[in-house]
Amino acid sequence: MKAKSMSSSSGFTLIEILIALVVVSIGVMALGSFGITTMSSGQTSRERLTAVHLAEQVLEFWQQDANDRVPSIASDCAMTTMGSVPTYPTSNTCTPATGVGIEYTITTNKTTATGPLASNLSSMQNFIQPTGYANVPQTKLVTVTWARRGQTRSVYLTHLTKVY
Repeated sequence: MKAKSMSSSSGFTLIEILIALVVVSIGVMALGSFGITTMSSGQTSRERLTAVHLAEQVLEFWQQDANDRVPSIASDCAMTTMGSVPTYPTSNTCTPATGVGIEYTITTNKTTATGPLASNLSSMQNFIQPTGYANVPQTKLVTVTWARRGQTRSVYLTHLTKVY
């Protein structure tokens, strides 16, 4: 009977185990980095969606106001009718009661539309009063701004309207 030699033993050497651990560690770190990036982009999307909703709510409220006044915005982003005629631009800071829980700055402005408009406003029937007088169209602008990781982000919503 022959004796087994020590050189034919099976198993992994210490170097092979260390190399395998390094490869597995790099893979796990890559997956972790991907997960963090995915969660971060999801948070940014939620913030942007909240900002768009706020801008839409402000513009909708503004359009529905009989006196064509921008809404008064509370610290929780609740909107109420403004009692007096505002001086444009207006700016309010609020944190929505639900959602992402960050602070948004909502700026509104109303100016004479400068373009691009048709060269002949009488061709824009929506802006002509029954007397045939063409009013100068107004642009309503709602800007919602917030900060994320030291970077300022904004969404803009505009609406072209006529003055009565």
